[in-house]
Amino acid sequence: MSKAKLDGENRVEAYLSGAGLRVERFSKVEMEQRRTPDFRVFSGRELAFYCEVKTAQEDEWLDQQLAKVPPGTIAGGARNDSTYNRVSGYVHSAVGQFDAVNPAMTSPNVLAIVNGDTAAGFTDLIQVLTGNAYCESGKVIPMFREFSEGRIREEKLRVHLYLWFNDWKTGDAQKFFPEVDAVHHAALCRYFNVDSAAMMRLPG
Repeated sequence: MSKAKLDGENRVEAYLSGAGLRVERFSKVEMEQRRTPDFRVFSGRELAFYCEVKTAQEDEWLDQQLAKVPPGTIAGGARNDSTYNRVSGYVHSAVGQFDAVNPAMTSPNVLAIVNGDTAAGFTDLIQVLTGNAYCESGKVIPMFREFSEGRIREEKLRVHLYLWFNDWKTGDAQKFFPEVDAVHHAALCRYFNVDSAAMMRLPG
C-alpha cells in the first residue's frame, strides 16, 4: 500500500471516529477471498455503512512530458481533462468493491475521496455525477454528460454518500448526498447529524 493511500485511509478513519462511528477494517483473509471496500463502519453495534477510500494525487502528466524532451523545448499538447476520468474511475472501481460485499445494498455505500491534486476540487465530483456545470448566474449547462451518462450511469446509483477531503486542508469533509435511496439517505443523515430538510439541493 502506498503512503498516500495509507494516509488517506487514516484521515478518513479519524474523521469517521470523530463523528462517533466505529471503523473496522476487513481482515487479510477476507481481502484474499474477494474484493472489499476499505471499511465496515458501525454506529454502536449496528452496521451503519461500507466505506471505500480513494486517494487522488497531483496530475504529473505535464512533468512526464517535459522530462522526455531537451530543456527549452515546448511539450504537452491537447488531451481530455484527467480529473473527470479519474473521478469516474473511482466511482466505477468502488462500486465493484461494494458489490462484492453488499450486492443487495442492505446497507449504504459511502465513497470517500482524499484529494491531493490542487487543480481538482469538489465541484469536479459534482459535475461528473450530475453531468452539469452550475453557473453563478443559476444557469445549468449539461456539458459533462459523457461522464455522468457513461460507464457510471447505473453504478453511481449504488453510492449513497460521497465525502471529499482536500489533503492540504484540515477540518470537515465536503458531503454530497445523491438521495438515490430514501432509507439509506435518512440513515446517513442521522449518522452524520445532517438535517435533510435544510440541505441545499442542486437545481435541474
